[in-house]
Amino acid sequence: MADIHSEGFDDATQIKLKILKEYLKEWLPVFLRKKEKFWTDIFIYDFFAGEGFDTNGNPGSPIIILEELLKYQNGIKKENLNLKVILNDIDESKIKKLESVIRAKNFELDIKFLNQDFTVLFNEIYPEMVSNGNDRLPRFMFIDQYGVKYVTKDIFNKLAELKRTDFLFFISSHFVKRFSELTEFKKYIEISKADFDLTKPYQCHRVVFDYFKDMIPKHKELYLAPFSLQKENTSNVYGLIFGSHNLLGIEKFLKLAWKLDGNAGEANFNIDEAILEGQTFDLFNPDTRAKKLQFFEKELKEQIKEKKINTLKGIYTFAFNYGCLPIHANVVLKEMKEKGLIKKDIKLVSSNIHKLEGNIYLK
Repeated sequence: MADIHSEGFDDATQIKLKILKEYLKEWLPVFLRKKEKFWTDIFIYDFFAGEGFDTNGNPGSPIIILEELLKYQNGIKKENLNLKVILNDIDESKIKKLESVIRAKNFELDIKFLNQDFTVLFNEIYPEMVSNGNDRLPRFMFIDQYGVKYVTKDIFNKLAELKRTDFLFFISSHFVKRFSELTEFKKYIEISKADFDLTKPYQCHRVVFDYFKDMIPKHKELYLAPFSLQKENTSNVYGLIFGSHNLLGIEKFLKLAWKLDGNAGEANFNIDEAILEGQTFDLFNPDTRAKKLQFFEKELKEQIKEKKINTLKGIYTFAFNYGCLPIHANVVLKEMKEKGLIKKDIKLVSSNIHKLEGNIYLK
């Protein structure tokens, strides 16, 4: 895969970095505002940090991370917290260049620069991350891998064990579609060509996302969301996969995703064939919204009618797992209230779902 630092960042890369930046704005304040803290250390990792800037001087992930963290430096000191930033890249020349750039900027943060292979490094630090209650320490991991080979089933399962870790990783989904039948490729990701047969080429990241989602053990509270990225003037589709062990984390990410993509909340292009202004309407389906929302509403109604979901919190959790927001679920709930299918006095909400009691029943 091409080195993204050897030329100016393309539009898809810029969106990827914007997602990183905007989520960090939401992530760190959560741990600063908590009245009761069971930790003193907070960790942020950028495992494929690069050299800091592209050839046009646009900041890459490590600079974006550090500049966002500086805004909260006073709050971190006030709360007596230790914020630790780990920046790694397998390319020694890049990490040396990055260290030189960052030292010159005099960031007053605890920064460690490493030059290791991701798999070796992750497996080296993992035992400490899960021992003595360390799995409950706040962590954010940005895994901007080249291609597909680093976030394997083993690595993903280990991420699933880190109870207070949010992560965001990149994957070249079109590579998976193209090379899925190669024996060498199956060492990294076990998806077959048949898995892609029922989807359109530009929806390949959804197939990859489902592969990882299916790995989540039933007893694990881990929420995932995809975001597909298509490079301008190409058919190549890449993607991000976000993970959080908390309803607040997935809520914040999905709100960000829907701001970027008002049609389906998961791509920098019209992934779900919403009928946009100026386009021809489908005479057989007057609903011009993305198919994702149409399917979501249909499935949610079925879940409620069949009593598979019977609490308000369960409804909103179902929405998050579908890649939708509480406001989308509320459309269905309002309709069902009007028809007398659920309690009319039930109070609908659109945020902070993690604070909802689990015993607010629909009937």
